Amino acid sequence: MSNYEAAYEKLFVQNLNRYSAIRRNIRRRVERVLKDPYHNTEFLDDITGKLNLIGCRSARIDRKFRIIFVICEECRNMYECEYCFCEDLPDQTVVFLTVGPHDKPMQSNKTEKQS
Repeated sequence: MSNYEAAYEKLFVQNLNRYSAIRRNIRRRVERVLKDPYHNTEFLDDITGKLNLIGCRSARIDRKFRIIFVICEECRNMYECEYCFCEDLPDQTVVFLTVGPHDKPMQSNKTEKQS
């Protein structure tokens, strides 16, 4: 049973299909995040000056892969959050933005937008 509802961005779904070898692990981690998105997740920010991840969280799948997501009740209270996709969603919603290698989880997003 989940405490939170899930919403999936297009990039997350595309990457879920792209990384089919670990799809089962990704789904298990998504289920755990939905039970308690604050437990064993990392609050992100912009330490490199390249990408503003303020308001986003990261959940580790394995040593290499991470899920990037926002919690609507949290990001609504953060004016700096650029990735709040919660406009018409309830507070108890987790929006899964992407999944990918730790060193470039959002890079695919830039590539997709340029296509």
